[in-house]
Amino acid sequence: MEILSPVGNKNALISAVRSGADAVYFGVGEFNARRNAENFSVNDLKEISRYCHIRGVKAYLALNTLVLDEEIDDAMNIVKHACEAGIDGIIVNDAGLAELIRKAAPNMPLHASTQMTVHNVEGVKYLKEKGFKRVVLARENSLKDIEKIANYANKNNIELEIFVQGAHCMSVSGQCLLSAVLGCRSGNRGLCAQPCRLPFKVKNGNGYDLSLKDMNLYEYFDIFRDLGIASLKIEGRMKTQEYVAAATYCAYLYKNNLPEKEKSLLVLKDVFSRSGFTDGYLTQKVNKDMFGIRQEEDIEKSKQIKNSIHEIYRKERQNVGIFVKASFKNNEKSKICVSDGKNSVKIERFIPEIAQNKATTKDDIKEKLSKTGSTPYFIKEIDIELDNNLFVSGKILSDLKNKSLENLTELRSKITPIPYYFQKENKNFENIELIPEKFALIHDLSQIPDENCADIFFVPLSSDLEKIKKLVEKGYNIGIKTPVFFNELDESKLKALKEIGVDFAYMQNISAYRILRKIGFEIVGAPSLNIFNSYSLQHCPADYCALSVELSESQINAINSDKPKGLIIYGNLPLMIFRNCPIRVNNTCKNCNNIITDRKNINFPIFCEDNVSAMYNSVPLYVIDKPNLYKNKDFALFNFTLESKNTVEKILTENYNKKSACNTKFTRGLYFKGVL
Repeated sequence: MEILSPVGNKNALISAVRSGADAVYFGVGEFNARRNAENFSVNDLKEISRYCHIRGVKAYLALNTLVLDEEIDDAMNIVKHACEAGIDGIIVNDAGLAELIRKAAPNMPLHASTQMTVHNVEGVKYLKEKGFKRVVLARENSLKDIEKIANYANKNNIELEIFVQGAHCMSVSGQCLLSAVLGCRSGNRGLCAQPCRLPFKVKNGNGYDLSLKDMNLYEYFDIFRDLGIASLKIEGRMKTQEYVAAATYCAYLYKNNLPEKEKSLLVLKDVFSRSGFTDGYLTQKVNKDMFGIRQEEDIEKSKQIKNSIHEIYRKERQNVGIFVKASFKNNEKSKICVSDGKNSVKIERFIPEIAQNKATTKDDIKEKLSKTGSTPYFIKEIDIELDNNLFVSGKILSDLKNKSLENLTELRSKITPIPYYFQKENKNFENIELIPEKFALIHDLSQIPDENCADIFFVPLSSDLEKIKKLVEKGYNIGIKTPVFFNELDESKLKALKEIGVDFAYMQNISAYRILRKIGFEIVGAPSLNIFNSYSLQHCPADYCALSVELSESQINAINSDKPKGLIIYGNLPLMIFRNCPIRVNNTCKNCNNIITDRKNINFPIFCEDNVSAMYNSVPLYVIDKPNLYKNKDFALFNFTLESKNTVEKILTENYNKKSACNTKFTRGLYFKGVL
């Protein structure tokens, strides 16, 4: 069970390794989810690999942002350097990039980023089929969820990694558009501006009702060990090296059940917290206690404790156990053999002298050889052969020991490259000009117009089966929306829906794919699948795919695939997906006023649907009057939330047919400006 620590720069790397990390993760260049960290360059990869591997620590590259078509070559160049450096694994979010890496470097372990929003057994099954070695589970999982997933993972040889310390996103990971829509800084591209930490107010809230406390799950380490969790991850590549050291050292103490652990947790709280920590998701105590902000008191404590942390990582950590065998015989060169269990070195030099006064004893030799100084080694076992009446000076023993450890370090620093061969996939697909189909997403069945004016109306899975059946009998083509976050899908209901003539499913999470395909639905992939380039489109398991709403017009036009694709052209965009609705935890669902207000007094609606709630943009996206944007796309997507059925009908018929301008407040979204 490895402790996995965040590394934003070289100083953080040293402090993490010296403080007890079993593995570290870091970003290179522009393609990682913490682009504002100092990060590393491709030229640093071999140095990182050597530094870590000498000390028995694994090194994982975070390549966990969405990638544009024009960036594929640069991203794969980083992969090439990672292979040459013998990096231990790559954390990936973009499904297209993951497929390219798998084909170019099949021996490189792939880790599915938490940004992929995988949170159940079906999602892990799907990613295992796609060649992933490890899945980083969503931070919103409860212990009950993790137990169920771990039971499958342990039987099917796929590793699980869970976050145990650090910042919570208010939104389900990978499903937040707040920073992108409000300021063009995309969390999916590694530049989240954290607007959720600014004032947002609900009735009876604290005024910062999108700001969660940091998580801390160190007290559950024994449970995680019993569950077979492979990796315990600390968030914090943007935080200081003192924080990295304190968080790592505290995790090390809890992992090894050492007596100072409770004291170290108090120190960690002082180093950085938002009015304390929370374990709310894990324990299913999703309430007001999960919310918190940085107070003046927190900042002052952090300043006071900072210098005391330095002692944790001031010296080399000796965590690589070695075996030593030494031989000192009359008229023979002294011999020392040192092994770490995999690498071995042997040194022969210096014939021992006959003792003139006091002879050297085995205890003398053992005491001298056991002192490994400022190296990462400690002695597991020493075997000494010594003839009688010999004298071996301390200088000779030091020379033998130092040279053998130097040679061992040289062996451990040797890089084993991973084979890499990258050949771009053929993108010369034929573009066929099609009239877009109209797919309408409906929040409630009451919004469906009396006139059948969409090619498919997609309704929530929780909708009444009998009402859906009546609509199908009237000639409506009804599709079903599967949730963006769920523990299990209701297979019996899905089968019943298929039997009454529901043939299409709108898939918002890849975890639904295997079940939907098994039952026989045609699948429309939602923008929440984060289709950002030609490769993620081509390898998306859905039959039709809506592209990411974070793409600009030129980036959309660069995407080329023979898979049908479409765009959202109308509707309030979901900015955040909540597992802990800020309205519910401060009030009740009985009299929900479904509004959260920002510091500029702008209201954002919140709606519940299928196990989650979502915060939507204050105004709808409207590009119906910009047909050049969605020309040559295979379908147009309409997202209806607040609208009456009369408004739904008007938009789908009059507005769409005439390509008329919007006469109310609206936004063009990101289509004409994109994200950073």
